[in-house]
Amino acid sequence: MPRTIDQQIAEAENRVQRLKTKKRTKDTRRKIIVGATIIPAAFKDKKLARYLVRLLETSLTRAVDKQDAAPLLDELRKFIGDDQA
Repeated sequence: MPRTIDQQIAEAENRVQRLKTKKRTKDTRRKIIVGATIIPAAFKDKKLARYLVRLLETSLTRAVDKQDAAPLLDELRKFIGDDQA
């Protein structure tokens, strides 16, 4: 029995949703890879650490993001030491 127009539309919408999910998954993975690369590098390079601290301080706007990033920022500031300028 041929599929109805409504069934075809539903299948197309499901496909679009799966593609959107796949895109979000790839985007999340890319962010994880970048973070996993940058964070350890920042603990080896004070200039990079200072830049990362400034970037996070100015970029994070949501309270939950600031709270989650606070321990990392504290560790980076300790690594930088007194020469935070």
